[in-house]
Amino acid sequence: MAQLLIYRASAGSGKTHILVTRYIQWALRYPDAFKHILAVTFTNRATQEMKQRILAYLHSLSIGEETTLREMLRQTGWAPAQLQLRSKEILSMMVHQYGDLSVVTIDGFFHKILQSFAQSLGLPHHFAIEMDEPLALKETIEELSILDEPLLQQWMVDFALTKLLVGKNWHVKSHIQELGKALFDESFKLHEKALLTAFQQKEECPHFALATQASLCSFEQRMQKIGQTALNIVQQEGLTPKDFTYGTKGVIGYFLKLASKKDLKPTKLAAIGNNDLTSWYHKQKTNKSAHIAKVVETLLHPLLMQAMNLYEKEGLAYRTTIVGNRFTYAFGMIGALLIGLERYRFKNNLLFMSDIAALLYQAIQGSDTPYLYEKIGNQFHHFLIDEFQDLSLFQWMNIKPLLRNSLAQGYTSLLVGDVKQSIYRWRGSNWKLLNHQVEAEFKESTIYGLTTNRRSQEAIILFNNHFFKKAANQLVDYLESTFPSIDPLSYDLAQMRRAYDDVAQQTNATKGGYVELFLLRSDQTEGYPTSWKAHAQKTFIALLERLQQEGIPAKDIVVLIRNNSEAALLTHLCNHTIGSYKLVSDHAHSLWSHIAIKVLIHALYYLNNEDDLINKVSWIQAYWHGIDNHSGNGHHDRYYQAVDGDMQKLLPHSFWAQKDFLKNVSVYTCVHLLIACLFKSPHDFGDVLAFFQSIVLNFCLTESSSIEAFLVWWEKRGRAIQLPASHHENVIRVMTIHQSKGLAFKVVIMPFCNWGLDHPPQNGPILWSLYHPQHRYFPIWPIGYGADLKETHYAKDYYLEQLQIHLDNLNLLYVAFTRAEAQLYVMAPLPEKTEGMATIADLLYQSLVKQKIDRPCEETLPCIADMQETAVGTKFCFR
Repeated sequence: MAQLLIYRASAGSGKTHILVTRYIQWALRYPDAFKHILAVTFTNRATQEMKQRILAYLHSLSIGEETTLREMLRQTGWAPAQLQLRSKEILSMMVHQYGDLSVVTIDGFFHKILQSFAQSLGLPHHFAIEMDEPLALKETIEELSILDEPLLQQWMVDFALTKLLVGKNWHVKSHIQELGKALFDESFKLHEKALLTAFQQKEECPHFALATQASLCSFEQRMQKIGQTALNIVQQEGLTPKDFTYGTKGVIGYFLKLASKKDLKPTKLAAIGNNDLTSWYHKQKTNKSAHIAKVVETLLHPLLMQAMNLYEKEGLAYRTTIVGNRFTYAFGMIGALLIGLERYRFKNNLLFMSDIAALLYQAIQGSDTPYLYEKIGNQFHHFLIDEFQDLSLFQWMNIKPLLRNSLAQGYTSLLVGDVKQSIYRWRGSNWKLLNHQVEAEFKESTIYGLTTNRRSQEAIILFNNHFFKKAANQLVDYLESTFPSIDPLSYDLAQMRRAYDDVAQQTNATKGGYVELFLLRSDQTEGYPTSWKAHAQKTFIALLERLQQEGIPAKDIVVLIRNNSEAALLTHLCNHTIGSYKLVSDHAHSLWSHIAIKVLIHALYYLNNEDDLINKVSWIQAYWHGIDNHSGNGHHDRYYQAVDGDMQKLLPHSFWAQKDFLKNVSVYTCVHLLIACLFKSPHDFGDVLAFFQSIVLNFCLTESSSIEAFLVWWEKRGRAIQLPASHHENVIRVMTIHQSKGLAFKVVIMPFCNWGLDHPPQNGPILWSLYHPQHRYFPIWPIGYGADLKETHYAKDYYLEQLQIHLDNLNLLYVAFTRAEAQLYVMAPLPEKTEGMATIADLLYQSLVKQKIDRPCEETLPCIADMQETAVGTKFCFR
């Protein structure tokens, strides 16, 4: 019976080997069986790796090498001679028909489907795919800013004012750019068409803001009237707030708040006063005591009850409306962007990358075997999906019919992934699919666990086994203690705990391994505060010097960071050599930042427009500082010469001799000749210049060959291109945790291990809600993530997102720690509050250090081989 095989493969457990082995088993059935197998990955790098592995394994079988795979196939009935002959036959066919080897990225696969059925789906012919969504968004915003539409202009003004009133920069374009990113989210795409239709009804747009404001005003005015009535009574009865307990901070203070509409929520003292009339007035008797008691009992207390009952009855809706109202003007801008992006698609005959899965989902929903997939279902029998935890819900819904069709025809398929390495939720990945949903949907599925870590040495494996089991349970316990009793939350918390049920791995035969954790303090040095990050930088340098003394090659070391801002903290180190080591950050330099590229780009701008004085000065500055830096003229004199037009003495004669010719050749030829005449020693910049020339050549092959067209493209896209990572022997790479996924390094260093477990308070994501006050006008509404959602109708959305982001950040730490093969070094701050759970450092301390200090080592755990108090903190060593 056909089965859906689900492999839960923890880090370093050999998932690629499982995929390739299963692929070859299916491919061996008959010579061209490989044409009916589809293997899906998520990156081009993974695609190439799988193809290479397939060819390498087949080659090994074809020459009769004794391997584990060969032995396994022999046990399933393959005779050695027959296996060798079939492998040769398949390998030859694959090489000669390489295009039929269907190992593709999931985006590439869906793109191919869309192209095949473009007419059926109502798509334009020969549409392009726009990968650079931020650029499209930026150009759309530029177009919106010049449109003469009064309503749009009013939205922009109102949006800017709302930012200004909360103390944020009123420069509206940057805020709109940030807001517009949400339009590419999968949670938004499901409702995009309905929302676009709603916004195109322009006569309705002004009404929703007025309706929202009216509902708020009605409630506020009724509460305000109660407050004003109470204050009038106090005055009419000849009393003042001082005559009541706590004065303006007591129950009377609540009436003051109501009257001014500052805060309508009942205070603690107001709640006490509602149940205890004696709490209103002073215990010490005065000549006014009887009068005050009567006023409270007959006049004020009924008003307080009325206010509290009204808030109890309508407060939830009021708080919900307030939260939703914050996005009223922003939502107007979302509508304008939505319409603008639709124009952008039509004008440029393209789709965005985020459109592909959404379009297919909308085309196939409601049918398990849509006509769209009939041809594909007949072409492919077996499906292998790698990194399944990174699949989005749309992608899963699109590929599920193919799996069902495959199983129905008696063919087995395979999914492999690791929930603990799900770190791309911001790209739509859905960890719940692999964790529990797929096995619930496919009763014919069988789950396997790859339990042996083949990557790391023993101490690394044991350390991660213990830490992540403890950390996951601690984190879920913490969330359970803070979450309310809402139905879906307990189930999701249980699933979050299940995600780490399989974290413990068996060790391989490789002994050794070492983990070092630095907990660093912030302190006062000579009267000046020193942050833990400053100590981390010094500790980091000392560690590199130590590793160098131990003879560890730089290429075996990686420095993992959380984001680009942390890379900036290492920038000053990147410009210096530490012994024979040199740090190079994958994010430290763009192509445009390199001096040789600056010289070439400014030269192209000069050839395109000789009258641009600013460009001429910039060109001369770049050339003389970076290329001809041994000449003696003062730099001010050179700049004056550039401005006055006397530039012929400042650049090589060969450039001026070819200037007119350079203007009339293709940009690729122009760049080639510019390198020859402007650079005395081109080999000094060989790799960078070769990389730039390849970019220019690719532009000429796909776009245009003119200098002007290239410069337009350069401003839009070229400036953002990153320099390729260096792989020189003495270079230590600095990369983000996201970049490191799928890679392994002998030595991993994390100098700043302290990111938050939750979203930053002022920078949470947009949550799209189906339940909102404006459902008459719009199918969904944007809600800003924040703690104030706890007391609204959006509480469930808030807590579910909080759970998700905590798991995301735990997964990030898992990916980082499991990159290490032999040595792991972690630097984090010593938590000031040892019971907190706000950051990764808190999680480290509570789940590892606190437990280790108070308890002797267990046999199955790495022990603290050493614990040292240093001048800047505590160092724990695990072996």
